[in-house]
Amino acid sequence: MASSITDVYSMFDTSIVSDALDKHDIDGVITGLPPAAPAQTTVGRAHTMRFELVDDPGERTNFPYAMLNELREDRVLVIDGVGPDISCWGGNASRLAENAGVAGMVIDGGYRDIPEIREGSFPVFARQPTPKSGQRRLTVEAVGEPLKIDGVTVNPDDLVVADATGVVVVPAEKAAEVAETAEATLREELLVERKIETGATVADLQGDDHEF
Repeated sequence: MASSITDVYSMFDTSIVSDALDKHDIDGVITGLPPAAPAQTTVGRAHTMRFELVDDPGERTNFPYAMLNELREDRVLVIDGVGPDISCWGGNASRLAENAGVAGMVIDGGYRDIPEIREGSFPVFARQPTPKSGQRRLTVEAVGEPLKIDGVTVNPDDLVVADATGVVVVPAEKAAEVAETAEATLREELLVERKIETGATVADLQGDDHEF
């Protein structure tokens, strides 16, 4: 059976995908959203969501259930939060997302319960930790609309690849083309690694016109 596009992208780290995007003149790199634990990675199609601050903090809002009802199997939930000082996510949300088969979280905002998330296996990438709850402070304003994070547009169904180096977004309509380029880039990278392991010098690599 043919591999899905997400299976193909699971072969690549973010550096390989970023290099492939460069060759297509696409800027899809988001920095400053580290994983809760260094080994966490995620690959999947984006399911987008945007939050806003409520006008009258203290009253009940649609958060968090409007968010939790949008957990989708094999998707990366990408959230445009209101800022790093208010939590959009926590330990129990991670457990629910893992149970639902969600691929991972990318949050342009704060999150909390860091020890629990680090001990678990569900990958969370976010701006920074904060203990301040989003309940009664946040509202879910939009689901399934384009977002802009650090100048990078994230559309529903775009491919998201995230690891300790960063977060990379591949436009859905370019995913197959970029994957082909990433496969060629990975082959070149592995060739350079093998040459170095067998004693190649800088002069050898330069003479063979390798890029790395």
